[in-house]
Parts: sequence; C-alpha cells; structure tokens
Amino acid sequence: MTSNTQATPEPIAIDIWTDVVCPWCYIGESRLHDALEAEGLSDRFKIELHAFELDPTSPVGDGSETNVDHLARRKGMPREQIEQMEQQIHGLADEIGRPYATERPMANTRPLHRVRQAVIDNGGDGDAFFLDLQRRYFAGDVNPFNQDEIVASAEQQGLDEARTREVLAGDDFDQDVTDEARRAQMLGAQGVPFFLFNHKYTAPGALPLDTFRQVVRSLVAEQDAQAAK
Repeated sequence: MTSNTQATPEPIAIDIWTDVVCPWCYIGESRLHDALEAEGLSDRFKIELHAFELDPTSPVGDGSETNVDHLARRKGMPREQIEQMEQQIHGLADEIGRPYATERPMANTRPLHRVRQAVIDNGGDGDAFFLDLQRRYFAGDVNPFNQDEIVASAEQQGLDEARTREVLAGDDFDQDVTDEARRAQMLGAQGVPFFLFNHKYTAPGALPLDTFRQVVRSLVAEQDAQAAK
C-alpha cells in the first residue's frame, strides 16, 4: 500500500555573518526577511546568525562616540561625506519600511557577540537577542553598549543579570566569536553581511530584494527537484 503522505522537507539553511552596528547587515537581513515573506517561503528556511566584527579595532566603550565621529576619527573621512552616506542608507531603509537613525552610538561589538554566545549556551535564542539589539539600534531606540540595555535584552532570553555582567567583564566565549569570524573568512568573506545559502552558495553584501526573492525560489526549486528523484 502506497502512502500519499509527503515528508516535510528539511528547512534550507541560510547562514548570515553580521554585526550589530553594520548598516548594510540591517538592510540585508530586512530584505531577506521581506523576500521570504513575499514568496511565502518563510517556513522552508532556517536562518542562523554568526559573529563578525565590522571594526575589531574599535575601542571597548559605552557608546559615547557616535558612528559619524568614529568614521571621521578612525578613517579620516570628512563628516559631510559620512553624513551623505548615512542619508543614502536612510533612503534605502525607507524603501523597505524600516526606521533608520543616522547618528548612533559606536564602540567595540565583541562583548555583544560574547553575550549572544552566552545566551545560546544558556538555552536561549541568541539570534533573537542579537536582532532585538540590532533593530532597535538602527531605530535609534537603544544604546547596545550600555550594560543595563544589554542585560535587559539578555534577560528576555533567560540569561540572568549576574551572568550577563560576568560575560561582559571577562572573556568567556571569546574563542567562539573568533571561530565564527574565521569560518566566514575561510569561505571568502572580507566584510559583512555575508550569506551562505544551503551550505554551498555564498554571497557578500546586502543583495537587492528581487535578487533575494530569486535566490530563495531557486533554492526551494532545487530542493524539491532533488526530493522528486
């Protein structure tokens, strides 16, 4: 007797290397989310985030320096050029209906990546912790370098205040952060965002929405064709 019940396909993996303060990561993740929604394919994919520092040389701090000041000081860029760049990204965010604050706190993000790993180690959703901070950061609603803000976000995922502050003050999970970034570099990443589709196709940068839609359609068609063999 032949069963008409079809097995539910395994979710197709999308790995994203990203950083909290990376504007193109914010745009890219948003476009991918919108592409999956538009194609009605959200349930066919499993997205996993990975650590990659936009600027590992940034000093650890409380975010008292702004992104504009940071780029002007570290890169020697004229403030007018930086502000123009931020306005251009603001326009792209408007196109996809996302808020975008053009002046934001800036500091070293490695402690945030380590707390994300601690959330995962504690059984919580590290990606939800990360995305909560990233989305509210670009909306201008949070300073992700303020320890109280980090604690509040981590507590939402079950990591208690004492453990969060311990991770922020020490170097727990530092090797995990290094290993995640090294894996991206071995795949050819030179910056973020960096995407790995179905463990075999890589793409750097915030792809256009239509390109994301084409990619996810192709991946589903490929999986369905293989299942039909």
